[in-house]
Amino acid sequence: ARYKGAHGGRGSAKSHFFGGLGIEDALRFPGDFGTGLRMVCLREVQKSLKFSAKSLIEKKLQSFGLGESQGFKVFRELIELPNDGVMIFQGLQDHTAESVKSLEDFHRAWIEEAQSVSDRSLTLLRPTIRSEGSEIWASWNPSLPTDAIDMMLRSDRTPKGAVVVQSNWSDNPWLPRTLEDERRDDLALRPEKYGHIWQGEYQSVTEGAYFASRLTDAQLSGRIGNVYRD
Repeated sequence: ARYKGAHGGRGSAKSHFFGGLGIEDALRFPGDFGTGLRMVCLREVQKSLKFSAKSLIEKKLQSFGLGESQGFKVFRELIELPNDGVMIFQGLQDHTAESVKSLEDFHRAWIEEAQSVSDRSLTLLRPTIRSEGSEIWASWNPSLPTDAIDMMLRSDRTPKGAVVVQSNWSDNPWLPRTLEDERRDDLALRPEKYGHIWQGEYQSVTEGAYFASRLTDAQLSGRIGNVYRD
């Protein structure tokens, strides 16, 4: 699919999935393209590479045993990929209508923390990543149904053929014990935040709401559903 989206709560391995997929695609290129993979990892605002996907990609390369002999070379601001490919890391907010054209020949664009991306940024990006076989990926923990990424990939505006899935901690067989402990703590101590943080729900319950713990318990035990009006 040209558009791939994964939304959900903490601990669902969404970033690990797309990071691994980027490396997998880099290995199989050039394929029909005749060149190495050109991939950009994006956030709405990126002031430092420290908060980008770069460190995750580097750890993935280490765990897969991939290095310079396989065509991967890590530099301070980018990663060279096999067959003269490249992976770069940028902030969408920094782009203008002119500067975003520099991404026209890129094959993959991965938007991290996509709930923060503005409609302006998506409007600039979508027609720019347009080479044959190119794809736009998005991973996010939903905030509001009116956010630009949700309007794009979770509404009647969703492009034809897009693949969008929900993924939560319960779908991750490699969930670390430390995250499981955090999840249990949030369920017990911060039930008003639990649905948004861990279940990937839209933000709807005010912190400290009186019935928050009872509503969370009812949901997790399957006692919330649709009924006819009385």
